[in-house]
Amino acid sequence: MAIQSIGKSSPPTIESAVWLNTILFKLWRIQSGGIEPILSSAASSSLAEALKQPYTRPSAVAHVSLESFTFGSSPPAISRIEIKGVVENVVLLEVDVGLLMNDASLILEIKPSQLEYRSLPSTRMSINSLDATATLNLAVKCSQEYPYISFLSVSLVEIPDYNLKIEPQSDSGLKGIDLGSFPVISRWIKSSINSALSSYLTPQHISIDVLAWLREDDEIVTYIEGY
Repeated sequence: MAIQSIGKSSPPTIESAVWLNTILFKLWRIQSGGIEPILSSAASSSLAEALKQPYTRPSAVAHVSLESFTFGSSPPAISRIEIKGVVENVVLLEVDVGLLMNDASLILEIKPSQLEYRSLPSTRMSINSLDATATLNLAVKCSQEYPYISFLSVSLVEIPDYNLKIEPQSDSGLKGIDLGSFPVISRWIKSSINSALSSYLTPQHISIDVLAWLREDDEIVTYIEGY
């Protein structure tokens, strides 16, 4: 099987990266859902929890809520694979991925508390692109049948570097106002994202039962605080 050749030599590593990218592309979004909605839902829950913490909210913000989040239609691209071990048909991998997700979307509803903006309605702020590189730990349980992966666990090796574009939506109360005038809000949003990402640092991880998902079972995702 292609995945079992990962890390043994340079050509098989390239072959396996192509194979894994192909599987990821096919499973990222399909009619019944896909990996992207699962990951987006998990990320939304973590981020919503981080944003709710009153002790982290800057005084410039009176209210905030998470309206929607999606990683977008384009899956990340795996560029490097290093095998860490094989235990009972589970392949342990470290991989580098690139995320250039032009249609990723995060929409927050924010109510500024500054006096000059207090009379304005709540404002929808959108993060409409995500450019990042990340190193992940993967545990992949192999299967003889399509999609050749029966179970997948994912965690972050470290908080990734990423670039975000944050701006008020055109129909918002701050239409035409430069978000640069709210640097505290911008820094707080990024800090909240980092806090949410820290929930998935190794050994904490999210596990996806791929076969249960294909059977459309209810319980397919598990968040675990340690291996």
